[in-house]
Amino acid sequence: MWMLGLSALFGNAYVIYRRMRTKSQSTVASIQSILITNLAVSDFLMGVYMIILAVMDIYIGESYFWEGRSEEWRRSNTCQIAGFISVLSSEASVFLITLISVDRFICILFPFSQRRLGVLSARVSAALIWSVAILLSSISIVFSYINTDAYSLSDVCVGLPLIRKHIGLYAAVDTYGQSQYGISEFSIVAGASVSTWQYSIALFLGVNLISFIVIAICYIAIFIRVRLSAREVGRQKSKAADEVKLAMKMSLIVGTDFCCWMPIIILGILVQADLVKASPDVYAWLVVLILPINSSLNPYLYTIVERVSSK
Repeated sequence: MWMLGLSALFGNAYVIYRRMRTKSQSTVASIQSILITNLAVSDFLMGVYMIILAVMDIYIGESYFWEGRSEEWRRSNTCQIAGFISVLSSEASVFLITLISVDRFICILFPFSQRRLGVLSARVSAALIWSVAILLSSISIVFSYINTDAYSLSDVCVGLPLIRKHIGLYAAVDTYGQSQYGISEFSIVAGASVSTWQYSIALFLGVNLISFIVIAICYIAIFIRVRLSAREVGRQKSKAADEVKLAMKMSLIVGTDFCCWMPIIILGILVQADLVKASPDVYAWLVVLILPINSSLNPYLYTIVERVSSK
């Protein structure tokens, strides 16, 4: 956690500082800079979330298990704040890469369209995305107070839809044997299981899934268009060729987010359909390793994109 958290913090802080100090030479570069800066801010917040978990892990230590502090931690304001930051970072990132994908789609497939991002519209869109992300994060906090069981199965303060809660527990008699004292043995069996965190199911398996479907459609269409017009693009130094190059570079950043989120979404669908079961260990690894890894990698991808763009 420390390595990923510090990498996300310092890496994205550098990207934000560099972007704010550098003046773009063209409209396209300015738009790209606005979107990447906002992505860096969202990734920076994921670093803050990781550091909060790492610090609390040291602070609580073994008393988390031996002194029963798990329930206290899950209901604490610190856990609520960490969950808010994580959802805010995740949703802002998803919406921003969706915006990038749609913009690249319009610029390449409809080069003469007037409905493409400008500098002002990029700033307005980014502000709107942050407003929606803050609203969605706030709603998750409200639901956690209404439903005190919201984080009862999550030690990392994020209610990903990867767990089903067992209900209807009953004692089943073991008819095939008895204990050494002649007493029938019983075992606790779950009569059924239900979905937990319905809000997170709607958010992560609904909103995010739709966003990534849109992203996939946009880039599939872009790659098909590029393949069909490869010769024409290669023969001319045109604005359309520059748009294609930018789309290919940004696909590296979009692709890492896509690869981090899709396994979680697919696993969430399978879990909620009661087709597979995710253990707490799998849940924890997904949240503290797979989900934030792109936030740590993105600063280096931004550098690669910037260096390639300058050539």
